[in-house]
Amino acid sequence: MCQTCVVEGRLSQETYDKILAFCEKWDSAEFGPAHILLSDCNVYDDDIQFCLKNARDALIPTDYYLDSPWYEDHEPGEIEATIAFLEELLEVPEDVR
Repeated sequence: MCQTCVVEGRLSQETYDKILAFCEKWDSAEFGPAHILLSDCNVYDDDIQFCLKNARDALIPTDYYLDSPWYEDHEPGEIEATIAFLEELLEVPEDVR
């Protein structure tokens, strides 16, 4: 993600700053279940819901995730922080984000 997203009006400066701060704290989160939001400026409700599902699913030890562990290198604490961050973003109206 870069400042261009703000310049192009794809997200607000405030949202951009929140995403940067989150990625600074959780430096590998950008490559985790919320990668489409944290890396690519996809900040619409549907995008966040998609990321939330990915993050929640990553915490559930199902056969699918055991056979294909997409996010096995991400600590549960990071995934939980990602979920909390995404839920916080959903509280901001989409047109303000």
